Amino acid sequence: MVKTCVAVIGGGLSGLVAAYEISRRDPNADVVVFEASDAVGGKLKTVDLATGSVDVGAEAYLAFRADATRFFTSLGLKDRLRYPSDLKSGLWIGDGTLHSVPSRTVMGIPAESSSVKDLVDSDTCARIDAEGEAYAIPWVEGEDALLGALVAERMGQQVVDHVVSPLLGGVYSSRAEDLGLRATIPELAAAMDELANHGEPVTLTRAAAAVLQQRDEAREARLAGGAADEESPIASAKKPPVFASFVGGYRDLIDALIEQSSATIRVNTPAAAVLPAGAGSSHRFYVVTGSSSTETEEFDAVVVATPADVTGQQLAEIAPVAADILGSMDLASSVVLGLRLPNDEAIPETTGILVSSDAGLHAKAFTFSSRKWPHVDDQVGAFIRASFGHWGDDSLVREDEDTLVKYAIDDFEAITGQRLHPEETVLQKWWGGLPRYGMGHDELINVALKDISQVEGLEVAGAIWHGVGVPACIAQAREAAKKVMDTVM
Repeated sequence: MVKTCVAVIGGGLSGLVAAYEISRRDPNADVVVFEASDAVGGKLKTVDLATGSVDVGAEAYLAFRADATRFFTSLGLKDRLRYPSDLKSGLWIGDGTLHSVPSRTVMGIPAESSSVKDLVDSDTCARIDAEGEAYAIPWVEGEDALLGALVAERMGQQVVDHVVSPLLGGVYSSRAEDLGLRATIPELAAAMDELANHGEPVTLTRAAAAVLQQRDEAREARLAGGAADEESPIASAKKPPVFASFVGGYRDLIDALIEQSSATIRVNTPAAAVLPAGAGSSHRFYVVTGSSSTETEEFDAVVVATPADVTGQQLAEIAPVAADILGSMDLASSVVLGLRLPNDEAIPETTGILVSSDAGLHAKAFTFSSRKWPHVDDQVGAFIRASFGHWGDDSLVREDEDTLVKYAIDDFEAITGQRLHPEETVLQKWWGGLPRYGMGHDELINVALKDISQVEGLEVAGAIWHGVGVPACIAQAREAAKKVMDTVM
């Protein structure tokens, strides 16, 4: 029997999930994963400290994504899942007070001023409450806008700097001024579409109120259905956890994907290009694996799961429209600095602190991992993460470790009044780790995907396409695997 040969280019989460899913669907398939670096996992990276292991990339996933939890359970990882403490996160706006992150907003956009009254001045509160009755936003279904500019115009710059940018900065490594509404808060854009379609005035507060109501209804439905779903953390929780992680860090997931896949993984093996196979070949594609186009391997199907600029180079000949879009895409870089402390005496009783973009500090956020995750406290001891960097300014990403440690210690002291004395530090720089989800991002992505769809047997996956986050990447990778296997089975 002739084996199906499938190439998966990129050994990050998306590539490994695609390889696993292909192997599951066809155990006899010959699956090869090409990874340019010396290790797989991509932005899921667990490192070893003197006292235990910690994540220095993504550290959690949205626990209400039951599809992700079911997938982890299918890998035998149910007992490895862990949930955060009941502590809340804080927000620093530079006024000498550590505030709570507002809960009744849509990624920082309030339906009424009471949600953010401690974070903005009285004039801004008045603008928020008047926004619903102000002139309507000239909006038609499918329209997009720069998020920061729209919020500043309707509610004031303080809402952008003190709430929206801090909440979005950790997700997208960009400030609100540089992000598109539809790509980053799609549910708010959908609510604005709905208002426009019904001939109602389109305002941010009206749309935010609609989204919050939908969330309340969805939460009640999850609570009602949680008891029937034994795999859901909701089933045994008094209050549904927002996030979940793994007791051994994301290494648990990466190891499980490798162990349970029959794929051959080749590290230090970049794939330069995907080309159509020649007329004499029995396969569809050549994958160029060396500096010369003559160094090729033949495959029946290909899944590409690499960063935007790399994907653009790889698809230049076979999907040129997509390649042009990806090659011109803005990429955001960031830094995670981990600090292991002798004890937790200096760490506030909160899961972390977001920092407003106008607070005058270097760090954009602190995560108090040992406060947030009981298993980290048990295994590693006192540990915090400082995050730096956003699109449009990579100066902090270029700094050396000693400088970033100093910035983290100084910023922490400015917020808490406590001086840190780390016993161990670990630095991880994520160059071009995420695309900038700017205005019109979804439209460009759809054009690129249409071009790629013209090539039978070629699929793509990853954070470039339809949403960041572990559950989104898993769902996209599994769908890509299904599609390529449908073309060859």
